[in-house]
This record gives sequence, structure tokens and C-alpha cells, in this order.
Amino acid sequence: MSSSRPPKKFAASHQRSWLWGHHAVLETVRAGRWPVMELFADRTLNRDVLKQVTELAGRHGIRLELVDAKRLEQLSNQPDHQGLLARMGEFPCKGLPELHEIIGQTDQHQTKAFSAKGKKAKSGNLPKLFVVCDRLQDAHNFGAILRCCDAVKADGVIVGERSQVAITPHVARASSGAVNHLEIYRVASLSQLLEQMKEAGTSIVAASEKSKTLHWDTELKGDVALVIGSEATGIAPELLERCTLQVAIPMLGGVSSLNAAVAAGILMYECRRQQTHE
Repeated sequence: MSSSRPPKKFAASHQRSWLWGHHAVLETVRAGRWPVMELFADRTLNRDVLKQVTELAGRHGIRLELVDAKRLEQLSNQPDHQGLLARMGEFPCKGLPELHEIIGQTDQHQTKAFSAKGKKAKSGNLPKLFVVCDRLQDAHNFGAILRCCDAVKADGVIVGERSQVAITPHVARASSGAVNHLEIYRVASLSQLLEQMKEAGTSIVAASEKSKTLHWDTELKGDVALVIGSEATGIAPELLERCTLQVAIPMLGGVSSLNAAVAAGILMYECRRQQTHE
């Protein structure tokens, strides 16, 4: 018998719509940002954990169902579910109108930076740092980049609408929950956006292994949009044309390149190092 109710919108395929694990599920529900459609918990969970889950579900108006562990594994196809599953809706990325509100703003945010010894190097107003992801396909790679973005307090992560891995539970887990704390924007045309950002005074910096300019020889003290390219083909030519400069990370060993997440992390911290120190 067919139902007249419209189908619910999931993050991706049936399996990929499940978020599992204590930390991932509880943090996501607590953040209240990513729509949780249903919660499932192992009825034999620790009493304190069950109480916490029940309170969070009630606070956010989420249906909670207590089942056995076998049912959780059957639903998610994940044996390491840790007794908690959340069925996720589509991640709420922001769009171009919200991004335009912060591009070119002269007010800068308060960020603290620390030296390797744990002492505060500088605390004050810093230039902006955006990370632009061009057609990333690997969920773990993308999640690791998001984790770095949160670590350096990036002002925004920008992705295109095409050929880009979506924010899925696999991405969320790879990011260690960073998706709940970042401003993520999805736009139709990255090339047009980069042109607008450049006109607003932002330096558009491409991570390119082919560049002869090393990142530590480059001034990255102002507002920066760091462009990270596809794992397979790198940054698209039309985006490279709009970049202010291209920088490479020196490779001293026998391997000629780094993966996108590692390269992004190194360049993000170099940007913040220069933006933080006089």
C-alpha cells in the first residue's frame, strides 16, 4: 500500500545516512545544527548514558527508540556502533548570500594562538582565513581538512555544488565532529566567487606542487582564501587563473607530493602563523 506522505530527505544513500558512536552522535545532537531525524539506542546501555540520550532527544524533539544491539548493526551495517545510531537529514550548508555578508568585511575576529611550548604567542584580531575545496571526492580526506579548519578557526569552508563529496556521517566522523562547529558554504560557481573575493581584497592562494614558490617564502598575512584541489586532478584551470599566487610545500624525500588533507593542514597553519605573529 502506498503512502501519501512525502519521503523524508536523507543525507545520501540509506547506509550513509547513519551516524554512529557515542561521541559523534551525542555531540551532533547537542550542537543542534545538523537535523537528526531519529535516534536508536541499545536498551542495555549504561544508565547514565541512556539518561543523557533521552534528555537530549527530548530537548531537541527527536524520536528515540530503544532496541537491541543486533538491530543497531542491522540498520547501520556497522558493528562498532557503540550502542547509538542517528538517522541524519541533509547537512545545512549556507549559501552565497550568507558568504557575501562576510567577504570584504573590515572587522576581524578574536583568535588566540599559542607557541609550541604552550605559551600564548599573540591574542588579538586576525585577518580572515577561508578554505576553498575544489571537487574533493574522498570522505576521509575532506573530513580531515574540516578538522584542520576547526583547529585554526577558519572563517569559512567553501565547496562547489558539483563533483564534491557531501557532508555525510563518514565525513563527520573523519572530522571528529568539526562539522558541528564550522561555517560551511556551498556555491554554484567557485570561479565567480574567487573573482569576487579577490576584488574584495582577499589573496587567493592555490596549493600547487608544480609551483616554484615555497609556502614559507610567501607573505600570507592578510585575508586569505586557500584553494585545495581534487585528489585526482588538482585545482581546475579556471580556478588557477583566478588565484593571486600559487605555493608549493617543499618535498625533501623520495615522494613528490602530499595528500590534500596534509597539504591543507600545513598551509593553514602557515597562514595562521604569519597572521598571528608580528
